[in-house]
Amino acid sequence: MAERDEVLKWLLEPDNPPVRYLTLTNLLGKPARDREVQAAKAKLGNYEVTQAILARTDGFLDDDDDRAYWKYTGKYWQLIFLGQFLAGEDPRIARLAERILARTTWVSKAGGQCLTANILAALTRLGYDAHPVVEEQREALARRINAQGGIECTVMDYSLLHRCYMAQPKLLLCFAESPPEKRSPAIRAAIQLLVNNLLENEVFVYVPGNRKAWQRILERQPKAASLLKGQTVKEWVVRERQSFLAEQGFGEREAKAGWLKFGFPLHYNSDALEAMYALARLGVPYSPRMEKALLAIEHKQTPGGRWILENSLNGKMLVDVETKGKPSKWLTCFARYVLQCYRRPAT
Repeated sequence: MAERDEVLKWLLEPDNPPVRYLTLTNLLGKPARDREVQAAKAKLGNYEVTQAILARTDGFLDDDDDRAYWKYTGKYWQLIFLGQFLAGEDPRIARLAERILARTTWVSKAGGQCLTANILAALTRLGYDAHPVVEEQREALARRINAQGGIECTVMDYSLLHRCYMAQPKLLLCFAESPPEKRSPAIRAAIQLLVNNLLENEVFVYVPGNRKAWQRILERQPKAASLLKGQTVKEWVVRERQSFLAEQGFGEREAKAGWLKFGFPLHYNSDALEAMYALARLGVPYSPRMEKALLAIEHKQTPGGRWILENSLNGKMLVDVETKGKPSKWLTCFARYVLQCYRRPAT
């Protein structure tokens, strides 16, 4: 108990205001009206990383549509990061959000659901939950997922997986930002579909066992110039994939190794901790199919009760976040919340 108290004290230190706020609300269960919570919320924008990003707004605020998605320096990414840091109110954030809301070029008709979900989640966290564009695009995203039976993306045209798997936690976190009483039938259906997909694959066990054999087929794909008139490389891939699956099958599903290296913040990909955090935020009840992910999270806990930053965007973002290879307040806060929700207290 004393060790756990020391970790809580560490998470409540003032150097990371958003983690302090999440610790008070998620881990200690303090209500929004609590004075300590209100005081913590008022200081969210004081986070050093948030201030460093906002100090560089001249470098990305006027990005055109081509530069807006530049990894990880364009204005879309800054909004996403600021949302993840619960950045609070600031005139510079308002200008950034309003420019992104004015042009919905971040909504794609072919793939791109991860970007749409990330931006919608960020806008909601930054106070734009009731904005007409946010409400409209969140509903449209849910309807699209339901109609397609998952996340369709052009990137998957060359994969044995017919739907994108790695972005599912992003969409669930987006929908989790909407209070349960405000979720439409379409949003509730999309949540259930994505939750089922995660649990059917034990959260992170989804990689096709026959992927290497399929990759060897792809290496033989013809050049467009060698095809008959009217034929396309994509059509060739579709035919070959149908034949491959009929003859060799998908193969036994394997764990996604990258999902077992926890990081924050993440990009369009995810990991097992973020996926479990999304399920916990949605109040999904415990299932034995979560067990492998929960054991993986427990295994990552250090003897001192913390979690290490193993995956990092440092050096790619405008500002570094924590130190790779060192204990992470963000990951520790998320992991403790997951274990607490599923009655597996940190030890």
